[in-house]
This record gives sequence, C-alpha cells and structure tokens, in this order.
Amino acid sequence: MQKGFSLTTSFRVYYMRLTLVGFSFLHFSLITDAQAECPLQLNPQRVVVRYGDSVAANCNTSVLHKGMGWEASEGAVPMTKNQSLITWRVSELKEWDIKPVCFINYKIGDEDQCPVELPVTVYKTPDSVFISVNHSGPMMEGEPYELQCDVHNVAPVQNLTVKWYKRQTLLHQTTFTDTSETPVNETVTLLIHPDRADDGAQYRCEAELDLGAEGPQPHPTISSKPLSITVYFKPIINETKLPSVVHVFRGYPEVLVCEAEGNPKPTISWSLGTNDTVHSTHSEKLNITESTPEDLYCTASNSVGRKTRHVKVSIQDISISFVNHSGPVIVGKQYELQCFIQNVDPSKSVVVRWYKLSQTNSTDTTKTPVRSTSKLQISPNKTDDGAQYWCEAEGTQNYRTMSSEHLSITVHYKPIINEIKLPSTVPVFRGYPEVLVCEAEGNPKPTISWSLGTNDTVHSTHSEKLNITESTPEDLYCTASNSVGRKTRHVKVVLKEDYLPLIAGLIAVIVAFISVIFIFIFSIYYKTAKMGHYSLKDAKPSAQNGNIAQNGKHNPIPMKKLSQSNILA
Repeated sequence: MQKGFSLTTSFRVYYMRLTLVGFSFLHFSLITDAQAECPLQLNPQRVVVRYGDSVAANCNTSVLHKGMGWEASEGAVPMTKNQSLITWRVSELKEWDIKPVCFINYKIGDEDQCPVELPVTVYKTPDSVFISVNHSGPMMEGEPYELQCDVHNVAPVQNLTVKWYKRQTLLHQTTFTDTSETPVNETVTLLIHPDRADDGAQYRCEAELDLGAEGPQPHPTISSKPLSITVYFKPIINETKLPSVVHVFRGYPEVLVCEAEGNPKPTISWSLGTNDTVHSTHSEKLNITESTPEDLYCTASNSVGRKTRHVKVSIQDISISFVNHSGPVIVGKQYELQCFIQNVDPSKSVVVRWYKLSQTNSTDTTKTPVRSTSKLQISPNKTDDGAQYWCEAEGTQNYRTMSSEHLSITVHYKPIINEIKLPSTVPVFRGYPEVLVCEAEGNPKPTISWSLGTNDTVHSTHSEKLNITESTPEDLYCTASNSVGRKTRHVKVVLKEDYLPLIAGLIAVIVAFISVIFIFIFSIYYKTAKMGHYSLKDAKPSAQNGNIAQNGKHNPIPMKKLSQSNILA
C-alpha cells in the first residue's frame, strides 16, 4: 500500500508540473511574438508603377525610437530621429528590381533594428503585338495552320496573359512562369483547322498585364491588328432545292435548280444518264419535260474538288402542293394543301385520300372532271417539322391507285427559352462567380443575346453562357430571337454573403475559451481537493500493517482537514 500511494502521488506531481510548463511556454510564445513584430506601417503596402513614372510610399511608426529611414538604390531617406513618418519618393523610376526597405532603431529582443521591405512591381506594356501565320494565300478547309503572336518588350512576364480571339470569341490563353523582372520578348502559337464557316473570319491576339488590385484598372491590354483568312472548300450542292426525285407532269415542263456553295465559286454542269454533257455553265437552271431521261446528274466543281448530285425524273399524273404558299410554314397559321389529278375519266368517281406520315389523316370522295383538285386544311405545330404529306387517288383512268410524291414540310416557330436551366432569380455569393445558361428551342435556330438592366448589350452570340459575379447588375435579360419572333427572359441577380469563414472562426474562439476555463477550474480543484492538510490525531495503529496508520476502506482512521487557525496554533 505504501508503494501504491507513492506512485499515485508522483504521477500527480508530474502532471501538475507538465501543466505549469505548458502554460509557461504559451506565455513565453505570446511575449516573443509581440516583441518580434516590427512597429512600422507602410502605406501603400505594395506599389505597382509604370517604368519611368513617379512613385511614393510612406513609412510611419507610433513608438519612440532612436532613428528611422529608407534604404534604397533610388530615393533613399537618411536616418532621422525626430519624425514618426518618412516618405520614399522617386520622380522617375527606371530600376526594374528596386527593393526599398524602411527601418527603425529601437530595442526589440536582442536586436536594435527591424526592417520592413516594400514590394515594388515595375511594369512596361508591350511595344508591339503582332500576329502572323505560317502560310500565304487561301487556306484549305480542314488543314492545320499555325498562328503566331509576337509580344515585344514587356515586363514583368509572369503577369502577362496572351489571349487568342476569333471574331469576339475567346479561343485560348497562355500565361508564363518566368520570374524575370526586366522586359522580354515572347512568342505564342495557336494551331487551327479552319472550316467553311471561318471564311472571312478575323483572328487577333491580345497581351494583357494583370498586376493585381494595386495595378491599373482595367488591366493594360495591347491588341494585334486583325488577321483575316480566306478558306477554300469544295462544293456542296443544295439538296433542298434539288431533290433526288423530281416529278414531272405530262405537258407541264419543270425547271431544275442546281445551287452549290463553294470557294472558289463552283462551275455547274448537267449530264444525261449516258454521261453526255448537255449543259455546262455557271447558270444553275435546267428545263426538263416528260421526254427528259430518267437519270440526270448535276456536278459542281472548283479548284478544291467536285460534288455530283443524282436526280431521278418521275413522270406523274398526280401531284401535291401548297395553295398560294412556298417555303417553310409557321406554327399557329393555317395552310391549304391541294392534290392535283390529271387525265381523269369524267364518267368515273375519284376517291382521294390524304396521308400524313404513315397514318390516314382524312378522306375526300368526289366526282371530278379531267383536271381535278382536292384540298386539305392544316394548322401545323412544331412537332410537325419534317412531316410528310401525300395523297392517293383511286378510280382514275388507266390506274387502279395512283400516289403523289411525298411533300415534306419545314415548320418554323418562335423561340422558347428553357426556364428550368435559367431561373428567374439567381443567387451569387461574393467571390464565387456563376455561369448562366440561356438555352432556347426554335426554328430557325435562335440567336441568343444578353443585356444589362440598362438594355446595353454585353453579349451577343450563338453561345448560351454568361459569366456573372457580385459586380453584375441586378437585372439581366436573355433574348432569344429568330425570323419568326423573339422571347425575353428576365433574371434577377441576388447577391448573398458567404458566412462560413465567420462561423468557423467563431467556433474556434468558443472552443479555445472553453479549454481555458476547463484548465483553470481543474487546477483550482486539484489544489483544494487533492493537496490539503490532514491531522492524524487519535489515529489507531493497525497491527496487521505493522503498526502503520492507514486510511483505506478497512479500518478507516478518522482524519479531519486542518483550518487556517489550526495550522497557526
């Protein structure tokens, strides 16, 4: 029992000493950190200056000192004892790597002087930005070409970003890791594969210096002159204007139009099924009748390549067409189709059936003269885009059943903006940019434009995205428009604060406060409950323990805590 009591007492003493050492170390660290802080304030704390411009910065203190000054290769200020604010000033800064230091002499630990360096960034915009291409003359569609951007005499290069644009669209950007502070020349390349849509496009590159919050705003930017490119591509024949099957009614000539797009402009030639050329000119038209051979070929050719379209001529006695209309139809409007039947026996009845896709839509039964028409009213909707209509006639002369060609319709409708992807209210947290997506359905494909609350257009392109930040105006408008109409969606930008860092800091303070309170209460409890004075008066020795008094669970010895007055007595 004596050995156990000694170990317990030793552990308690060791724990108390360890706690005291911890508190002493914490107290010493706080004092050391406070002494190590240099009592100087710089204003501004960082300087960004254009090469050759003037610059100034203040250094002040609120403590007594033995002297303070500026050390610098330009604009040094000798040590002075009678001032608390001194200014470093250079009227024309022409040193790229200058590092001015403000110092103060006063007792700080074992040191008599503490310095504070002023970060200085000296910048220079490029003398020129030039764009070029490793090729002369027109470019060929799909072939690779390398654009080159030369930036001359710029500093510092680590703050430089070179951006590539096609028209107003950002294609790519390049940053640099070189830490050189003096002006350098940089060359950046961009590989492109132009297509026919790029014919006449303008490329340019921009050199932008991002010098931080202390630098000029907006960022200094130098742009190259635009580089316009010419793209050659082989012909594409317009298959809408020249279908693969052409129906010709007896006694009614037709005019075929072979229209081709290409660069250089294609030459059009027509040939019969025997490959004999019957027409070769820039003219796109060819007259055909019921005597024209069944197979025709239109060939469009230029210096890049050639394209041939095969046309089959079908002699018909029945046709389908619009009444007083050509081209696409508009949703919500009413149109009339007619089925024209030729060479009908007037003594017989004719049954005309109308079809849409593969389902019978309506039936018209009538007696007709030699030339007869049957009409159908339609009101197309957007789901009818690409639908096919045709008519069939039964009981006509020489035919049991005769079917017209299929008439495909193109349905145009005004834009519909996807309100799920673009809600009416968008929250934006400070420091966290958001991307809005304005997606619209329509035919023809809608053009998307964004505008501020002032209706000033800030983005107009087929791109559907717009980056927003806390500086974006409260009211935004996305407008989707095509040849049929337009639709505008109002979006309200709501700025919200991010309280997560504040909450995390508050929790850390509360945890630290509770820890200090716990240690304080434990130390008081330990001193009062575990280290008091006790009296062994009237204690009875125990024979089984070698006449050693004990205070265990068996044979307890009455003991009482001595008060302050008992100790003095």
